[in-house]
Amino acid sequence: MNTSSKPPSPASKPSEGGGVSTTSAESTTVAKPTARQLMMHAIQSAVPMIGFGFMDNTIMIHAGHYVDCTLGVTFGLSTLAAAGIGQIFSGIGGVMFGDALEAVFQRMSGAVNGSGVADSSTMSKAQRTMRVSRMAGLMGGIFGVALGCTLGLVNLFFVDEYKANLLKLHSLEEGQEFEFEVEVDNTANPGFTTVIVRGPDVDGVLASITASISSCGCSVAELHAGYRRDHFEDNAAVEAFEEDGGVFIATATEESGGSTSENGSNENVTAMESITNILNPTKPRVEDIFLIRDRSSHQALDNDELDGLARTILAAAKDPLNSHSLKSQLEELQFENMALADRVLLLEKMLEDRQIKVVPSLVKRVEVDESKQSSGASGGGKNGEQ
Repeated sequence: MNTSSKPPSPASKPSEGGGVSTTSAESTTVAKPTARQLMMHAIQSAVPMIGFGFMDNTIMIHAGHYVDCTLGVTFGLSTLAAAGIGQIFSGIGGVMFGDALEAVFQRMSGAVNGSGVADSSTMSKAQRTMRVSRMAGLMGGIFGVALGCTLGLVNLFFVDEYKANLLKLHSLEEGQEFEFEVEVDNTANPGFTTVIVRGPDVDGVLASITASISSCGCSVAELHAGYRRDHFEDNAAVEAFEEDGGVFIATATEESGGSTSENGSNENVTAMESITNILNPTKPRVEDIFLIRDRSSHQALDNDELDGLARTILAAAKDPLNSHSLKSQLEELQFENMALADRVLLLEKMLEDRQIKVVPSLVKRVEVDESKQSSGASGGGKNGEQ
């Protein structure tokens, strides 16, 4: 009997372990990942994102705060601009340390079985590409980065949020503090003391002056604040200043009848002046007028107090930073005054209670009652006799 061995069918081939693996052309059905596998896959996707979010916010907050306190003060950058620059450093840090952090967090992610392999690693490549697996990984990453960024906000407790604002208020240019002028007059407005402050337009000066006036025991009845018109050449220059957002561009008037060479030279001078003013814009000068009076007497201040008031206002104009400390001190004093007023009322009541002593007499009332009874008895006896 001739028994010839048949060649193996193309649908089967020996495997490396000696078994036979079926490689049918028909695609086999991929089992759907279990709920535990999906949960572990989401956790593995979330843990690295927690670290990335925390690092991103940490670098952005500290770098942005440093930029705001240095470049922001020097060049007048806004807080949002400083935060954007801080985000640049945060992105650079993510690129530099991203691979190392990912390796560290991948070791931390996932629950480990007894064999030392995470449950989600048992998912096949086909299972990982399924829609439900991709959605689980996406939701885990979103949750992780949100949690990491939220944890990164803890860095706000370690930075002074108001330092940059105070430094910007305090950043007067060199020699600018000597440009302020203070005029105090008791004759211009009867019943009021007129205070006129002239100087450069610096943020925080008006608040600082108002706080200093209040600290001197005075109240502001009227306030007129604006730019000095004598700083500009004419009304058209004032309008140009306001339209250009505060940048004053000088304009020169030319007289007719001049020669061609003179007109050409005047145009050159005008152009040079315009370029100079654009590169180094003339900063406007303000004139603030206060009508104040004493808070207790509601009258103008005494002449002896004018010099001290003027020096206090001048010091406040030179140093706008003190306005914040003065405001906080005034608020603290107000709370202390309210507490002291309550204590004074309580002490006054206790003192009055100790000064007054009332002892009611019970014996006298008994004697009155006995006298009434006796008078009633005697009256009844007389009536019986009659």
